[in-house]
Amino acid sequence: DVIGTYWGNLDISMIPDGSDQEIVIGDGIEKFITLSQVSNTEVKIELKEFELFINQQILKFGDIVVDKCEVKKGEGVSTFTGQQDLTFEGNAAALGTCATSIEGTVQSGNATMNIQVKVPALKQTVKVAFSGVKQVEESGKD
Repeated sequence: DVIGTYWGNLDISMIPDGSDQEIVIGDGIEKFITLSQVSNTEVKIELKEFELFINQQILKFGDIVVDKCEVKKGEGVSTFTGQQDLTFEGNAAALGTCATSIEGTVQSGNATMNIQVKVPALKQTVKVAFSGVKQVEESGKD
């Protein structure tokens, strides 16, 4: 089952439009990503309080949330994909609407995800790779 909270590392890079050159801007950043159920075939994905350190300053995006990702369950592995146009809070609000796509896999409690956020205002795509482990729920909690 893919539903749950995953603790892991984000590797973040930027790709200038028209280029295939990735510039690493964050490496091994520890974060939680939560997958919650929307329907039998869809999950919502939340990366809370996302921020980047760019040009000697912290750019706060707020939460990256993709409301509906389609889940495909296979033999011992589930994959999911989704996309949504996002606007951000904080000082990233000035970036306007950013087309965001996500794809991922969950297998044996391990999650990998690739999130891409196209940022027309910066003529860049922010690429986030996540690798994490599902957290065990404490008993007695819903």
